[in-house]
Amino acid sequence: MNGKRLLTIAIFLLAVGLGSYVVYEEQKQKSADENQRLLDEYLENDGIEQELDTASVQVGDQARDFNLPQAEGNDTLTLSNMEGKYVVLNMWASWCPPCRDEMPDFINFYEEYKDDGVEVVGINMTTQERNLDVVQQFIDDFDIPFHTVLDEDGEILDGYEVRHMPTTLIIGPDGKVAMRRPGFINYDMLEDSYLEIKQDYENRS
Repeated sequence: MNGKRLLTIAIFLLAVGLGSYVVYEEQKQKSADENQRLLDEYLENDGIEQELDTASVQVGDQARDFNLPQAEGNDTLTLSNMEGKYVVLNMWASWCPPCRDEMPDFINFYEEYKDDGVEVVGINMTTQERNLDVVQQFIDDFDIPFHTVLDEDGEILDGYEVRHMPTTLIIGPDGKVAMRRPGFINYDMLEDSYLEIKQDYENRS
């Protein structure tokens, strides 16, 4: 009797475990399918089809100020409060493969130059996300050490006319856009751009 009962319990637990695994795999596939749908929609409607010269905020323009909520905690971050520093803005979405590919390089760049007064700010295009859970998961996956803010109302998406993800800007100490680059950027490209911009500002002073 005890043997039959144990066998029944074992079969029940196995069935529950198998059922949970199947549900997990289904949810995982749904998430992957949704990410692919968002990416396809982005590339079809805007994405790399848009030309850089259509953007409203170009190199040499004053950067549009913003005050956005940070992803972790209850604080907000204001761009103009960082005037006098070099500020790197990286605009990303969790479903964007090149955003994921380049994030380790942004972290390495930040660690290398943070003591020089360089700020790196990640800006999540929150209106393009399924929910905030996927945003937080992205942040946790990379253990991002610099500020990440949420563009919850599309202020950055529309104000900066972001048509590529990722898009990276470098803001000079005077608050003007010194570089705007749509698409993937690696460590060497980011470092070279920053050092060239820094040298240019120093030559002017």
